[in-house]
Amino acid sequence: MNPYPDYRIAVEAIIVHDRKVLLTKRADDGSWYVPAGKAKYEETPKEAVIRETREETSLEVVSVEELHVRAFKGTKASGEFFYRVMFTYLVRPRNGDIGGFRLNDEHSDYAWVDAQGIRDSRYDSLQPNVRRIIADVLNSR
Repeated sequence: MNPYPDYRIAVEAIIVHDRKVLLTKRADDGSWYVPAGKAKYEETPKEAVIRETREETSLEVVSVEELHVRAFKGTKASGEFFYRVMFTYLVRPRNGDIGGFRLNDEHSDYAWVDAQGIRDSRYDSLQPNVRRIIADVLNSR
């Protein structure tokens, strides 16, 4: 039996534009997050974050910096475990252009938030470690 039946590399994009970060609201459970997803096989994390950002927001971005890497175990609705190694990247819209921004159907809403806005209770569903990374980015740039 395979001890890691669902073990994948995943990525999340901290998209910065005009000193604000993009948050997206998931259509399936209503939680706030950032564009994210699993890397495809034979795809590097850096390639995955650029692809996932394009798929979820229609934005062409450039990867600026790897901010964080963490590993975690979660539970699916079926009760099965899954394992992820999550790479968090700081990305920026190519040439500062967000004119083509459009959410895909994985998301029901979005917000561009600044350092003050990230503290709003409306975003309490944002994972604490992601909130900390965003706050660090917004307070240091």
